[in-house]
Amino acid sequence: MDSLSPSASAPRLPAPRPRSALASVLLAALALPGCAGSAVAPAEPKPAELPAPPDAGASPAPAVPPPRPAPPSPSSGCGRPPAGAGEKVARAGKLQTPYLLTLPPGYDGKTPVPLAFAFHGRTRSHTLLHGGDASRLAEELGSRYAVAYVKSIGAGYDQPKEQRDNLQLFDALYPELLAKYCIDSEQVFALGHSSGGLFAEVLGCERSALLRGIAAVAGARVEAECRGGGAAQLIHGERDSVVSVSRGRHALAQFARASGCSEESAAIGAASCVRYTGCQASAPVEWCPHGEPTYQDTNHGWPSFASAEIARFFGSLERVPHAGGTSLLQNESFDGGSEPWQVSFGGKARGSFAVKKGALCATLDKSSENPWDAQVQQVELKLEPGRPYVIDFRLWTSAPSDVRVKLGLGAAPYSEYWMQSVATTSEPRRVTDRLVLTETPPGTLAFGFQFAGPYARSVPLTLCVDEVSLTPAP
Repeated sequence: MDSLSPSASAPRLPAPRPRSALASVLLAALALPGCAGSAVAPAEPKPAELPAPPDAGASPAPAVPPPRPAPPSPSSGCGRPPAGAGEKVARAGKLQTPYLLTLPPGYDGKTPVPLAFAFHGRTRSHTLLHGGDASRLAEELGSRYAVAYVKSIGAGYDQPKEQRDNLQLFDALYPELLAKYCIDSEQVFALGHSSGGLFAEVLGCERSALLRGIAAVAGARVEAECRGGGAAQLIHGERDSVVSVSRGRHALAQFARASGCSEESAAIGAASCVRYTGCQASAPVEWCPHGEPTYQDTNHGWPSFASAEIARFFGSLERVPHAGGTSLLQNESFDGGSEPWQVSFGGKARGSFAVKKGALCATLDKSSENPWDAQVQQVELKLEPGRPYVIDFRLWTSAPSDVRVKLGLGAAPYSEYWMQSVATTSEPRRVTDRLVLTETPPGTLAFGFQFAGPYARSVPLTLCVDEVSLTPAP
């Protein structure tokens, strides 16, 4: 029987948010005996008010364009000779550990498939997780997903040094798998049991940009905040004598707060799961308490429904759709060359650019002091104050680097209204965000990617961008 390290003590619950008291309401309501559904009884509804009659002479409101489905995002491993499955070794510097990779039937190296990382409990192993600790996971996920069952460095994942080492290993294994296998880079997940469930929660908070979602069985993340957050399904025994259910609820409150969920929930799936309402559409949060007498009646093991519910949850997490409507940016997919995009190199920076395989790629051969000395941008943009906009793009670089993405005035004083620093690798990464201008800009705006100065970790460096849009949100 695995157990978490005894040094990881039960945390003090986080203070509630002033407006919704989310953390305390979630934790208190879920602790009620037999409570597995909505956290708070609904208030008595108020009588509905009749809407005012429409103005007969008014024009009907324009229809809101529906979101556009996002196609698969093939990793760089697509199209290469298919690599095999089986027992392998992951390496990161001086660290190394075995892992078992399984591939779905019919994998051909050309069609992108989802990828799931699976992490075992403390003192257990990757082969035990595949062989039986995670009952029916191989059947439920393995038939459609590539699954990497990873052996921990150390006995588990909950000690600080163990977390540091295993994060370093994950950061090396993630791009390696996407480079060797044909993976849909927007359909990468993490899951785990006990100590491995804690690590899946850590990844959900600290590597959320790389993952579509996580699932944790009897996990116990104890940090006070979840910096990233994303889609999460947490499964926990209500009388778990190894990892207290209060620790599972603590992690639940973190993910729910990060996603902006309300305290209300509704039943979902075939087990005891509930999904909270009000969460970000791309980051649903589910809680699945249970009472199965697993692991010698400790209520700590992998319940019989877990694999099927994890497969359902992951399957519900589609690629984030593109915003409907017309983008303010022209030639967002570079199908007709590079115009009207501008590529510039200033100061001491030197480089070149070209459209390659439907992406605009700029190569920095000699860097300079300022980020903006090498940039790809589109100018003469006009945005309305108070209106929300959706920013959406894919980018990658020839080597690990950073890119400064910004929206600001196209002329002096170059005031900026939105900026994000994006860590990049050779794997295409999709980034989406929303913005609202709070004031009227004194001129037209420019949206661009800057990658010189301190952002260029090495030179020469090639930056590629594709599917770039800036769309008014409904």
